[in-house]
Amino acid sequence: MPGRIPQSFVNSLIERVDIVEVVGSRVQLKKAGANHMGLCPFHDEKTPSFHVYPDGHYHCFGCGAHGTTIGFLMDVDALTFPEAVESLADMLGVEVPREGGDVRRVDPGIYDVLDAASNQFKAWLRHHDEAPSAVAYLKERGLSGEVARDFGIGFAPPGWQGLKTALASFGDERLLAAGLLAKGDSGRTYDRFRQRIVFPIRDTRGRVIGFGGRIFGADTEGQPKYLNSPETDVFHKGQEVYGLFEARRARNRLDTVVVVEGYMDVVALAQHGIHNAVATLGTAIGEAHFARLYKVVDRIVCCFDGDDAGREAAWKAVNAAFPTLSAGRRLDFVFLPDGEDPDTLVRKQGADAFNALVAEAASVGRYFLERLQTGLDLANVDDRATLGELALPLIGQLPDGELRAVLLRELARLTRSDLAHLEQRVAGDGARRASATAAPSGTESKLATTLLRLLVRRPQALAGLDDTERQQLLLAAEGTLREVLGFLAEQPEADTSTLLGRFVGDPVHPQLVALCAGEDVLPGTASESDCRDCARRYLHERNRQLLLDAYRQVGTDDAMRRYLDAKRQQTTGVDDRRNAPM
Repeated sequence: MPGRIPQSFVNSLIERVDIVEVVGSRVQLKKAGANHMGLCPFHDEKTPSFHVYPDGHYHCFGCGAHGTTIGFLMDVDALTFPEAVESLADMLGVEVPREGGDVRRVDPGIYDVLDAASNQFKAWLRHHDEAPSAVAYLKERGLSGEVARDFGIGFAPPGWQGLKTALASFGDERLLAAGLLAKGDSGRTYDRFRQRIVFPIRDTRGRVIGFGGRIFGADTEGQPKYLNSPETDVFHKGQEVYGLFEARRARNRLDTVVVVEGYMDVVALAQHGIHNAVATLGTAIGEAHFARLYKVVDRIVCCFDGDDAGREAAWKAVNAAFPTLSAGRRLDFVFLPDGEDPDTLVRKQGADAFNALVAEAASVGRYFLERLQTGLDLANVDDRATLGELALPLIGQLPDGELRAVLLRELARLTRSDLAHLEQRVAGDGARRASATAAPSGTESKLATTLLRLLVRRPQALAGLDDTERQQLLLAAEGTLREVLGFLAEQPEADTSTLLGRFVGDPVHPQLVALCAGEDVLPGTASESDCRDCARRYLHERNRQLLLDAYRQVGTDDAMRRYLDAKRQQTTGVDDRRNAPM
């Protein structure tokens, strides 16, 4: 674990750093006597009320914001306390000490390597012999030189050794550590980015931490559209977003960010004056992304295509966002017309049309319940039960707050259920930690117990199933049932004593003994058919649960249809082995 930063060091930083310089790099200040003042970055105002004092603190007489240099960086740049301290230490050129702890330090030189690479890519876009085709592509996409400059867009020319040669002074090892080179099976190193438009990815402090390269031109078959830097000490693709630094630099205070799919969408929107767009780096937006963005803004709008892929992405976003939606945070969804993405839409219809879509975005609560009702007829009692079964584990992920309360009240109305009963079902720490792939249903648990009791009392009753059914059952089973089935697959002639002897000393042994206890009311002539019927019901139930879990994760119409089909087959007793999990 990283050691604690000594308070004495923090105090010395506050004393040594010039707060006017730090604040002035983010807020336009004018001298007012011995102090400085400007427009407050923490609320909208037309008359300056934000005062900066040379003794190391600031105060806004409009909104009451106040603090030291470290607090200012934490609020304005959405930094953690250690990050803010490190930022100030970098300005003074000093190392941050730690009290104890085995700390793996990042080589600060990696930022120098990445900065040099960014400058080289930008220089190649201006001067390389192969650059005109890249420039033409950017112009065709409607980008101006000013926007390309603001985002630091560059060009990686064709060839295997261009960047390696240009940055040879750093050495191969540092270039590899920065993710700029790759190594082949022979051990030879070569440029990772070749014949691509290059987008630098910056952290909240504006440092280049990685790159995204977009393919362009005619000869692109078989190559990925986007290529990102690999994981490094400073670049973690699953946590970073593209364009956040640029968005915050363009506006003193962000209240909303719009999450779009790709780099070009972010840049195209900025070209049309929409400076609050960000993009994940080739991955679905996850909980880490939401947690990071909610440090900066209170409202996130996810912009997706209106097709099946877009709806699936939106549903994954719901699952990822729910644990982060504490009080005051909003999540909304925009679904674009078929065939459009933010880039094409804003170029065809302009910024006003896109902003109108964002203004009318569907709230997460509305989208959540409407999406879950797809394919259901709430006049039917079974479908109302299905809605509750779908919704409750997900609502249980929400922190206590108004959104959770509102969704429960609306779910109670839609399902004609008792609100107190629903609240009880999602109450407690266990329910709050429940995921979309929540614990098996009570029905499945009872079936598993019944089947386990049959097998422990008469292990050879498994002979009532054919080979395919036995294999399906083994694959579908969980926990103790799976252990018992695995043993019986190896020892098909085992009797109860042999089975119990196998598990002596195992934690499940008392459970198996308890299942054997009591009066044996199952006639021997019916044992195989009982086992077969129970196994088939169990397979149906497990398949339905797996389909339910799949729907909770992807939320597509097809996933819902498959789940409802499986549930109705179980309800009517249809034996369709094709639905058994394989």
